[in-house]
Amino acid sequence: MVKKLLITAMMVATIPIVAEVTVELSKDEISEIGRVTLTIRLDGIPPRDEPDFSALDDYFDVEKNRIRDQRIINNQYISSVTWILTLRPKRVGEFKIPSFEIGSFTTEELTLTVVPLSDEIKEKLDQEVFWITKVDRQEQYVHGGIHVERKLYYSNNVTLVRMGRRGGIPAPDDVDDAHIVNLGNQNDDWAPRNGRTYRVYTQEFVIFAEKSGTLSLPQTSVTANIDIDDGSVTAAVHTESHELTILPRPEEYPSGSPWLPASNVVISDDLGELNLSNLVVGESFSRQITIEALDSFSTGIPGIEMELPDGMRSYPTNPDFRNEILGNKIIGSRTDEHAFVVTRAGEYRIPDTQLVWWNTDTKQVERSIIPGRTFIVGAGSAANAAGNNVAGNTRPQVQGVSALDGANVIVYKTPLYMLVLMITGIVLMVTSIGLLGGFAFIQGRRRNRATTKSVEDINLETLLKSKSSRDVKEGMLRWLTIKLHISRVNAILLLQKHPTTAVALRRVNDQQYSTSSEVAQLDRNEIKRALKEIEQEVQRQRSHTTTFWQFYQPT
Repeated sequence: MVKKLLITAMMVATIPIVAEVTVELSKDEISEIGRVTLTIRLDGIPPRDEPDFSALDDYFDVEKNRIRDQRIINNQYISSVTWILTLRPKRVGEFKIPSFEIGSFTTEELTLTVVPLSDEIKEKLDQEVFWITKVDRQEQYVHGGIHVERKLYYSNNVTLVRMGRRGGIPAPDDVDDAHIVNLGNQNDDWAPRNGRTYRVYTQEFVIFAEKSGTLSLPQTSVTANIDIDDGSVTAAVHTESHELTILPRPEEYPSGSPWLPASNVVISDDLGELNLSNLVVGESFSRQITIEALDSFSTGIPGIEMELPDGMRSYPTNPDFRNEILGNKIIGSRTDEHAFVVTRAGEYRIPDTQLVWWNTDTKQVERSIIPGRTFIVGAGSAANAAGNNVAGNTRPQVQGVSALDGANVIVYKTPLYMLVLMITGIVLMVTSIGLLGGFAFIQGRRRNRATTKSVEDINLETLLKSKSSRDVKEGMLRWLTIKLHISRVNAILLLQKHPTTAVALRRVNDQQYSTSSEVAQLDRNEIKRALKEIEQEVQRQRSHTTTFWQFYQPT
């Protein structure tokens, strides 16, 4: 009997009270810099899924908090879940707080009125904290880059209470049908404006639209406490809305060519530098083509297609993509390397090829030509040996004679003194050849060491001493890629980290892409010294740990 009563008591204690949901606004009317609390409480069994409050995001900045309470009071199990939403309006007007589905319940709709501030107070607040947004172009072609700069100005009367995760301006949110590259140039500085001095946060990013039409820049906001008129207000300060026009691919662009919009394109090719004079059948050589496009993302750069003559085969490697920052621009680059193998002797011609691209500044089709090259492939040693037996070979042939064939055999006898002279001569000749060979071997090794050094180092030093800033940049990259056996991407990362080479790289890029009319002043000796320092540092790190080397591997 006692056992039955205990079970009954437990069942009664676990029966929940009747479930219900309530919703309440702390205020029905607030100013445009005010805030209001929306409280939703569910008594009873909590829902399996969280309610969807995303309908509020169009009109409010929302902060969510969830509280769950479970208790047994007077043998009754009480469970409740409370959602507390702090709402800061994004604009003035009368807004409907929509109904929300919570489990099997639906909340009722509420109305909130957001009234504007007086012009006097609004002007005062606008002088204390505000955003300035600059866009380098109001319209751009699809896949073309648009540079955006945001600056947040705030006075000593302002305390920023809600920023990004790392204390700076919140990173730009994702935009549908667009790719955003954050340049990461956030900083805290001072600047004069309107006769006052403000602290300034700066943020820069480049946006690449993937669809034509109208594009709205992603908005962001910070929460600030503002001291004004012997009081303090808390307000969410928003970036202004900004609409951009994204143009489609123009009709005059060749239909069979991959789409490449850019403000400038530079192509480098090493085919003309290759030594193909002694190439024979079966040997291979590699050709590297690098395409650099200003205001274009690397993965959007197409590869170069070429038709090869019969007797040649091509084996491409995976392309190397990278993106560099040039001031407020992005340089996307793609490097393709092809290994070529010739299968028969003769004269070959790698034809000229062209890259078609759209100049977003001049709004016209451009064509960059990549020159080809003619060269001759020899037959090789195996083919030459076989050629000795073909018709027309005039070298005398020696026929063997055997006594078994019935022919007369003539035997000559050589005098003894002749044999002695012959043996002595052979000994002297072998000794002389040995001495000369040893001397030549030693000299050859010395020459080989000097030649090995000159082939690598002299060519690099020639590039570094060149009057062309582009050659200097190539020399710096080759120095690190050859001596450290790393990719060009890793070489650029190393150059950007060293102060001397970073300055040289920026000046070379400015001149190469015509962003500056000044001639790049480069100290070749300082650059060479810096390259040696980078080389020594990497080698030292490699000998002590692997983490440094792993850090510079491409991702």
